[in-house]
Amino acid sequence: MPLYTISTRRPLSAPEQQALVSGVTEAHCTITGAPAQFVQVVFSRGVHLRSKNSLHILGSIRAGRSDRIKSALANRFIEVASQVLGCSFARCTVDLIDVPASWVIEGGAVMPEPGEEQAWLAQHSS
Repeated sequence: MPLYTISTRRPLSAPEQQALVSGVTEAHCTITGAPAQFVQVVFSRGVHLRSKNSLHILGSIRAGRSDRIKSALANRFIEVASQVLGCSFARCTVDLIDVPASWVIEGGAVMPEPGEEQAWLAQHSS
């Protein structure tokens, strides 16, 4: 958690995928303070997107993030996607969905609330 699904019309090259994973992970961690090990990114290609869209990012993030943080995430993801794919901002869309931390289990433990990651990691690291 979070889980970002990046959907595109065309297959992405391995370097494009890696650049998107790196950009999304860096943005999420910088903006939210969450550790990189929590970030998951998956790709879906050949998706019928809205007219003229090149890319769609659907992010399931832990509930409790402010509107300011969500807006910063969405804007940064569009910047990253536009840079990596060479497309205009207008051809990229982002949707973020709040998911209660209590609905997510990672490593056999319920995820912590935003801001409680360090204590959770200390308790659940092996």
